[in-house]
Amino acid sequence: MHATSANTLPLPIRTKLLLAPLLLLAACSTAPAPHASQTQPAAPLAVYPSAGQSPEQISRDRYDCHLWAVQQSHFDPATMSGDNASLPVPASPSHNTAAGAVVGGVAGAILSGPHHGGEGALVGAVMGAVVGAAGDANEADRIEAINAERAAQQSLTEGGYQRALEACLVGRGYSVR
Repeated sequence: MHATSANTLPLPIRTKLLLAPLLLLAACSTAPAPHASQTQPAAPLAVYPSAGQSPEQISRDRYDCHLWAVQQSHFDPATMSGDNASLPVPASPSHNTAAGAVVGGVAGAILSGPHHGGEGALVGAVMGAVVGAAGDANEADRIEAINAERAAQQSLTEGGYQRALEACLVGRGYSVR
């Protein structure tokens, strides 16, 4: 039994062999996890007057303490903004896969010569898509790390606001839960 080279296989079999890596890549890829645009705000505080404060005084004290907590934490829950607050980076890179397939297809067609241009284009497109998909995976990992860091920083900032607000209200004679 003699070995058959890839160049002597019928075209449909060669096409299937060339498309197999691309199909495996597509089967193994997963969609990126969705990202929350902002962290969930903390539950509102229950504030109880301990020194007989009037409703008007409670309202003024809450407002004054809110302003102080914003100043201390650099975070304003009314606008969900602060020094470190920012929108997450979208996690949908796929341009490298498409660009790799196009560039690889063109290069493969040119390099393979006039008699095997279609086959060369197919091989180049598959190889370019595989290389591009690896680049997209790296980009998705980088975006995920950025969003995780931003979410952690946002959580710390919001916690600082909440602690400052509670401290101010307790200092003004309220029981806070």
